[in-house]
Amino acid sequence: MTLWAAIPVKPLAEGKSRLATALSPQARTRLNANLFRHTLAVVSAVFPPACIIVVTRDFSLRDIATSSGVQAIAEQGFELNAALFEAAARIPPADGMLAISTDLPKLTPEDVFAMLAESESRVVIAPDRAGQGTNALLTTPAACIPFRFGPDSFASHLSAAEARGISARAITRPGLAFDLDTQADLPACPPEFL
Repeated sequence: MTLWAAIPVKPLAEGKSRLATALSPQARTRLNANLFRHTLAVVSAVFPPACIIVVTRDFSLRDIATSSGVQAIAEQGFELNAALFEAAARIPPADGMLAISTDLPKLTPEDVFAMLAESESRVVIAPDRAGQGTNALLTTPAACIPFRFGPDSFASHLSAAEARGISARAITRPGLAFDLDTQADLPACPPEFL
Protein backbone atom coordinates (compact mmCIF):
# COMPACT_ATOMS: atom_id res chain seq x y z
CA MET A 1 0.00 0.00 0.00
CA THR A 2 1.17 3.51 -0.87
CA LEU A 3 0.12 6.72 0.85
CA TRP A 4 -0.67 9.79 -1.24
CA ALA A 5 -1.25 13.43 -0.37
CA ALA A 6 -4.02 15.57 -1.83
CA ILE A 7 -3.85 19.35 -1.61
CA PRO A 8 -7.10 21.00 -2.68
CA VAL A 9 -6.79 24.76 -3.11
CA LYS A 10 -9.04 27.58 -4.24
CA PRO A 11 -7.84 30.08 -6.85
CA LEU A 12 -5.57 32.66 -5.22
CA ALA A 13 -8.06 35.51 -5.65
CA GLU A 14 -10.88 33.52 -4.01
CA GLY A 15 -9.24 32.02 -0.94
CA LYS A 16 -9.56 33.45 2.59
CA SER A 17 -12.64 35.50 1.68
CA ARG A 18 -13.47 35.88 5.39
CA LEU A 19 -10.37 38.06 5.67
CA ALA A 20 -11.63 40.53 3.06
CA THR A 21 -12.37 43.19 5.68
CA ALA A 22 -8.86 42.87 7.15
CA LEU A 23 -6.70 42.45 4.05
CA SER A 24 -6.72 44.04 0.61
CA PRO A 25 -7.35 41.76 -2.39
CA GLN A 26 -3.63 41.92 -3.20
CA ALA A 27 -2.68 41.02 0.37
CA ARG A 28 -5.09 38.09 0.39
CA THR A 29 -3.71 36.84 -2.92
CA ARG A 30 -0.16 37.07 -1.53
CA LEU A 31 -1.25 35.29 1.68
CA ASN A 32 -2.93 32.50 -0.28
CA ALA A 33 0.15 32.04 -2.48
CA ASN A 34 2.43 31.89 0.56
CA LEU A 35 0.15 29.40 2.33
CA PHE A 36 0.03 27.17 -0.74
CA ARG A 37 3.80 27.23 -1.24
CA HIS A 38 4.30 26.44 2.45
CA THR A 39 1.89 23.51 2.37
CA LEU A 40 3.44 22.14 -0.80
CA ALA A 41 6.94 22.42 0.68
CA VAL A 42 5.94 20.67 3.92
CA VAL A 43 4.11 17.87 2.14
CA SER A 44 6.98 17.49 -0.35
CA ALA A 45 9.36 16.95 2.57
CA VAL A 46 7.34 13.85 3.51
CA PHE A 47 5.87 12.42 0.29
CA PRO A 48 7.63 11.70 -3.01
CA PRO A 49 6.49 14.18 -5.68
CA ALA A 50 4.80 11.44 -7.70
CA CYS A 51 2.48 10.78 -4.75
CA ILE A 52 1.26 14.37 -4.32
CA ILE A 53 -1.84 15.65 -6.12
CA VAL A 54 -2.86 19.31 -6.21
CA VAL A 55 -6.48 19.94 -7.19
CA THR A 56 -7.34 23.49 -8.22
CA ARG A 57 -9.06 25.66 -10.79
CA ASP A 58 -6.11 28.09 -10.66
CA PHE A 59 -3.77 27.67 -13.61
CA SER A 60 -0.91 29.44 -11.81
CA LEU A 61 -1.11 27.02 -8.88
CA ARG A 62 -1.18 24.03 -11.21
CA ASP A 63 1.92 25.47 -12.87
CA ILE A 64 3.70 25.78 -9.51
CA ALA A 65 2.72 22.20 -8.68
CA THR A 66 3.90 20.68 -11.93
CA SER A 67 7.15 22.66 -11.84
CA SER A 68 7.71 21.07 -8.42
CA GLY A 69 7.24 17.63 -9.96
CA VAL A 70 3.85 16.91 -8.41
CA GLN A 71 0.62 16.02 -10.17
CA ALA A 72 -1.94 18.77 -10.77
CA ILE A 73 -5.60 18.25 -11.59
CA ALA A 74 -7.83 20.94 -13.04
CA GLU A 75 -10.70 20.94 -10.57
CA GLN A 76 -13.99 20.32 -12.36
CA GLY A 77 -16.32 21.87 -9.78
CA PHE A 78 -16.41 24.45 -7.04
CA GLU A 79 -16.68 22.30 -3.91
CA LEU A 80 -13.93 20.97 -1.65
CA ASN A 81 -15.35 17.49 -1.06
CA ALA A 82 -15.87 16.91 -4.77
CA ALA A 83 -12.28 18.04 -5.40
CA LEU A 84 -11.03 15.42 -2.95
CA PHE A 85 -13.03 12.71 -4.70
CA GLU A 86 -11.37 13.84 -7.94
CA ALA A 87 -7.98 13.25 -6.30
CA ALA A 88 -9.06 9.92 -4.77
CA ALA A 89 -10.17 8.72 -8.20
CA ARG A 90 -6.55 9.04 -9.40
CA ILE A 91 -5.21 6.81 -6.62
CA PRO A 92 -5.02 2.99 -6.82
CA PRO A 93 -7.99 1.48 -4.95
CA ALA A 94 -6.05 0.05 -1.99
CA ASP A 95 -3.86 3.12 -1.38
CA GLY A 96 -4.41 5.72 1.32
CA MET A 97 -4.70 9.48 0.97
CA LEU A 98 -3.88 12.40 3.24
CA ALA A 99 -6.12 15.36 2.45
CA ILE A 100 -4.60 18.51 3.89
CA SER A 101 -5.76 22.10 4.08
CA THR A 102 -3.61 24.95 2.79
CA ASP A 103 -4.45 27.36 5.61
CA LEU A 104 -2.07 25.88 8.20
CA PRO A 105 0.82 28.37 8.50
CA LYS A 106 2.41 26.51 11.44
CA LEU A 107 2.36 23.11 9.74
CA THR A 108 5.66 21.18 9.85
CA PRO A 109 6.87 17.93 8.30
CA GLU A 110 6.79 16.48 11.83
CA ASP A 111 3.04 17.13 11.94
CA VAL A 112 2.56 15.21 8.70
CA PHE A 113 4.78 12.35 9.90
CA ALA A 114 2.70 12.21 13.11
CA MET A 115 -0.46 11.74 11.05
CA LEU A 116 1.14 8.98 9.01
CA ALA A 117 2.37 7.27 12.17
CA GLU A 118 -1.28 6.72 13.11
CA SER A 119 -2.08 5.01 9.81
CA GLU A 120 -2.90 1.69 11.47
CA SER A 121 -6.25 3.39 11.98
CA ARG A 122 -8.01 3.51 8.63
CA VAL A 123 -9.21 7.06 9.35
CA VAL A 124 -7.06 9.66 11.11
CA ILE A 125 -8.51 13.13 11.68
CA ALA A 126 -6.70 16.32 12.68
CA PRO A 127 -9.34 18.67 14.09
CA ASP A 128 -9.07 22.43 14.28
CA ARG A 129 -8.49 24.23 17.60
CA ALA A 130 -12.21 24.32 18.34
CA GLY A 131 -12.57 20.59 17.75
CA GLN A 132 -15.22 21.24 15.13
CA GLY A 133 -13.56 21.41 11.72
CA THR A 134 -11.12 19.05 10.01
CA ASN A 135 -7.72 20.40 8.95
CA ALA A 136 -6.27 17.11 7.71
CA LEU A 137 -7.78 13.69 7.04
CA LEU A 138 -5.96 10.42 6.36
CA THR A 139 -8.15 7.71 4.83
CA THR A 140 -7.18 4.18 3.84
CA PRO A 141 -8.30 3.34 1.23
CA ALA A 142 -8.54 6.89 -0.08
CA ALA A 143 -12.33 6.95 -0.47
CA CYS A 144 -13.22 4.60 2.40
CA ILE A 145 -15.56 7.26 3.83
CA PRO A 146 -17.31 10.22 2.23
CA PHE A 147 -15.41 13.49 2.50
CA ARG A 148 -17.45 15.87 4.66
CA PHE A 149 -15.32 18.98 4.99
CA GLY A 150 -17.36 21.98 6.07
CA PRO A 151 -19.18 22.96 9.28
CA ASP A 152 -18.77 20.38 12.07
CA SER A 153 -16.71 18.17 9.77
CA PHE A 154 -14.74 16.59 12.62
CA ALA A 155 -17.90 14.98 14.04
CA SER A 156 -19.14 14.23 10.52
CA HIS A 157 -15.96 12.35 9.62
CA LEU A 158 -16.07 10.39 12.88
CA SER A 159 -19.72 9.49 12.23
CA ALA A 160 -18.96 8.47 8.64
CA ALA A 161 -16.21 6.11 9.85
CA GLU A 162 -18.43 4.66 12.58
CA ALA A 163 -21.26 4.09 10.08
CA ARG A 164 -18.92 1.96 7.98
CA GLY A 165 -17.37 0.12 10.92
CA ILE A 166 -13.99 1.73 10.34
CA SER A 167 -11.57 2.56 13.13
CA ALA A 168 -10.93 6.29 13.47
CA ARG A 169 -8.46 8.25 15.54
CA ALA A 170 -8.02 11.95 16.23
CA ILE A 171 -4.61 13.60 16.40
CA THR A 172 -4.04 17.00 17.95
CA ARG A 173 -0.87 18.96 17.26
CA PRO A 174 -0.42 22.76 17.19
CA GLY A 175 0.72 22.80 13.56
CA LEU A 176 -2.33 20.84 12.48
CA ALA A 177 -4.82 22.63 14.72
CA PHE A 178 -4.03 26.28 13.91
CA ASP A 179 -5.89 27.25 10.77
CA LEU A 180 -6.01 30.80 9.51
CA ASP A 181 -9.73 31.49 9.12
CA THR A 182 -10.74 34.81 10.61
CA GLN A 183 -9.34 38.24 11.40
CA ALA A 184 -8.85 37.12 15.02
CA ASP A 185 -6.33 34.53 13.79
CA LEU A 186 -4.09 37.05 12.03
CA PRO A 187 -2.00 38.11 15.07
CA ALA A 188 -0.92 34.47 15.59
CA CYS A 189 0.03 33.99 11.93
CA PRO A 190 3.78 34.01 11.29
CA PRO A 191 4.56 37.40 9.70
CA GLU A 192 6.33 35.95 6.66
CA PHE A 193 2.95 34.82 5.33
CA LEU A 194 1.39 38.28 5.36
